[in-house]
Amino acid sequence: MKNFKIVMILVAAVAMFCSCSKEGPTATFTEKNTTLTYDLYTADQLLLEFDGNITAEAGIKTLKVTRTTMDSTDAVKGAVIEFTFEKDPEGETAFPFTIADTLFKAQLEKGYKVVYDVEVADKKDQTLVTPVQYTINIIDNTPATTALQSNWSETIYLTHQNETSWAEINGVRVDQYQNTTIGVKVGVNTSTDCKFSTTSNCEGFVFVDNTDYTTVEELEAAYTSGTVVTESSVAFDYHAKGFAPKNFISKVDNDYVLVKIVSADNSPNSHDNIAANVLGFQYKKGETPAPAK
Repeated sequence: MKNFKIVMILVAAVAMFCSCSKEGPTATFTEKNTTLTYDLYTADQLLLEFDGNITAEAGIKTLKVTRTTMDSTDAVKGAVIEFTFEKDPEGETAFPFTIADTLFKAQLEKGYKVVYDVEVADKKDQTLVTPVQYTINIIDNTPATTALQSNWSETIYLTHQNETSWAEINGVRVDQYQNTTIGVKVGVNTSTDCKFSTTSNCEGFVFVDNTDYTTVEELEAAYTSGTVVTESSVAFDYHAKGFAPKNFISKVDNDYVLVKIVSADNSPNSHDNIAANVLGFQYKKGETPAPAK
């Protein structure tokens, strides 16, 4: 009788061990392209496709896949999205599935993360042995931009180096022949044109058709793709000769300046019967950032 009791105890212990050691459901969930980040600079939306697979020896009771968007403090942003399946998973012991999803730039910010969670319970109310989660981090590699000044500068008047002692425009003396802010130096005149060239700190000019630029980066792109020259000329208003405005980008001290020629006139004053030509320029350049507070 004593031996019989020992055997019964051993059988009960083995049965209990087998019951307690039975594993619950397991899951895999992976994005097909193993996407781990979404760079908001690259596209307005990101298409995703996930492959998942559930195994549950006791049969699936419930299966839920959700998407949660969180900011850098893990605060939930917006609604938690729950996905549906083409086939009802209940009762299945093996359940492969695919989920398609789209992330939209307009709904995200740098530092956010999008977390996909898989939750499973089987018919014995056992849940996943190992939690299954897939996270996509949101980054933004948009290049920093520097805005141009919104308003054009005051007009800068320049004349030829040999004419600075008497040149005048609108009753104001013009005693400068170059300006290193815009990189322009006025040179020799002809009977119809006034020539100008680069200053020592200016790499060159690229002429453009319009002035619809808003950032220094746009100026750089236009300059880089354009034809660089180091001198040019403009017709001046004198003896029925007609002035035609010109726009160009100067590369000055490795920076980019948008310049327009707003006037080209013959000075009313002269010296030894030689009249000076005066060119008027205005410019826009990158705004200086406000000092840190």
